[in-house]
Amino acid sequence: MLLDVKRLCKKFGSVSAAKDIDFSMAKNEVIGVIGSNGAGKTTFCNMITGYTKADSGQIFFNGKEITNLNVQEIKNIGIHRSFQIPQVFENLGVLENLIITDLVSNNNQNSFLEDAYTEKNFIKAINLLKKFSLESFKDKLVKELPQGARKVLDIIIAIIGKPEIILLDEPTSGISTNEKIVVMETIIKAIKKLNIAVIFIEHDMEIVEKFANRVVAFYNGQILGDGRPEEILKQKDVVKYIVGSSHA
Repeated sequence: MLLDVKRLCKKFGSVSAAKDIDFSMAKNEVIGVIGSNGAGKTTFCNMITGYTKADSGQIFFNGKEITNLNVQEIKNIGIHRSFQIPQVFENLGVLENLIITDLVSNNNQNSFLEDAYTEKNFIKAINLLKKFSLESFKDKLVKELPQGARKVLDIIIAIIGKPEIILLDEPTSGISTNEKIVVMETIIKAIKKLNIAVIFIEHDMEIVEKFANRVVAFYNGQILGDGRPEEILKQKDVVKYIVGSSHA
């Protein structure tokens, strides 16, 4: 098993954000995580990536316990994430963002002047853009990009370093209705080709239905349902507390 979570618990004051969470994930799975605000889904992802420490329970990655590792240690072993608000250098070019991130991921950030803008690094960055259908933006500043392209760039940055798992926080938020399907299709197709497993938090049930192989539904700090999208999105409690009657 790629990722295995056992009896994970977390409280913030008197509020239980996670109650005895059990979860496992195989290689190359694409899992959609759903739940209303405050259901515990973000806390769950934050514990996996080291941004929040669990009060109790264990997290295993490739059979090794990672419960107490910090964010950088978890990133180094192969679990990366992107955020709802893209973490990019807005005043730099698209290629510069990729090249700098690649240097940092390889611990070469102290030799920017001699190593950064080589032909090899430019070609590598352009090839990454091609995989995610962003090559047409290669000469743009990040602040000039439309929101959809900026989201995709953030995800490209998150997969630099070849993780085994990528966690995406609402990858289609802020993207227009006309763009969201195309953007998500581009993201998932490219990530699958790289053999990276995906966990994505999403409020848009159309995106969840179309792109998740499996859905994990959170409610009140607990997993309410875990299974195939067509089953979980019609489950009585999931309909009642999360998706609403229009998806029943």
